[in-house]
Amino acid sequence: MPQAPIALAIPSACEPTEPVLLAISGGRDSVALLHLMREAGFTNLILCHLNHGLRGMESTGDAAFVRRLAKKHELKCEIEEVDVAALAEKRRISTETAAREARHAFLLRMAEKHDVWVVLVAHHAEDQAETILANLCRGTGLAGLAGMHAVQRLDSGLHLVRPMLQVRRSEIDAYLRSKRLKFREDSSNQSLKHRRNRLRHEALPLLNDIFARDVVPQVVRLGSLAEQDDDCLQRQAFAFLTAPLAVNEDRSLSITKELLALHPAVLSRVFALWFREVMELPGIENDDIEAAMSMLAPDGAAKINLPHDKHLRRKAKKLWVE
Repeated sequence: MPQAPIALAIPSACEPTEPVLLAISGGRDSVALLHLMREAGFTNLILCHLNHGLRGMESTGDAAFVRRLAKKHELKCEIEEVDVAALAEKRRISTETAAREARHAFLLRMAEKHDVWVVLVAHHAEDQAETILANLCRGTGLAGLAGMHAVQRLDSGLHLVRPMLQVRRSEIDAYLRSKRLKFREDSSNQSLKHRRNRLRHEALPLLNDIFARDVVPQVVRLGSLAEQDDDCLQRQAFAFLTAPLAVNEDRSLSITKELLALHPAVLSRVFALWFREVMELPGIENDDIEAAMSMLAPDGAAKINLPHDKHLRRKAKKLWVE
């Protein structure tokens, strides 16, 4: 039976002749994305590979493989190496978090170097299901249940584009076999030391067994519905915050009867937008937003602490940060 064509979700703003960064590990997913983008007519890809230095000669081999791929397809190639283990130890964060931060920093450098702010990444449907399940178990809200976005703008200005987010891993494997494409196997993907791998190799198969069906489409559908609902609430919050008299000239937030009447789902997003976009405060978490909302109660506090030695104060029907 012939391999069904894989439909990529490529934003209309991505022009095939314009330069685009492609984050490539050398593994099956990113290799498949490279060839699919080439088939879609994208001729100006810049391959970006970061060697995390976690697997010794295997990591070195991945970098060499990516370099050969770039040469074969006559594409620009950027390769850097970072000691992720040392970075994790220095910052006292997990290896996974350190690797993610190192990748984003690397991609930001490449964007600045080439003045290209669109990055293609090879996340697929199973990756999305794993992300949603992980966020669910952390007690996330709608934004976390939405999982990864097909197009995500980072604070740095980078736009991460995920054309394969609705593509199943089995489709990718079938495509690679049909094209006889070579790729690199990452041995760490089999290690159960990583939570992500346990979700992939243990949790999802167990859920499939319990429900006697493939649960990935249902989990991904949950993500799509959550994204849709979250977008609706975010739009309401944005409309309220940008309405006349909502925010004063000194950037303080007016405590009006309209603000007090907002549904908590919208009110929490109004505070989140005000903190992050108007006041430009870093590190605001859900606990900070809930504390701010509690200040609107008749017996609410007149002052609460915020990250980075900032404080939120309430007086004369206004809220401001100092």
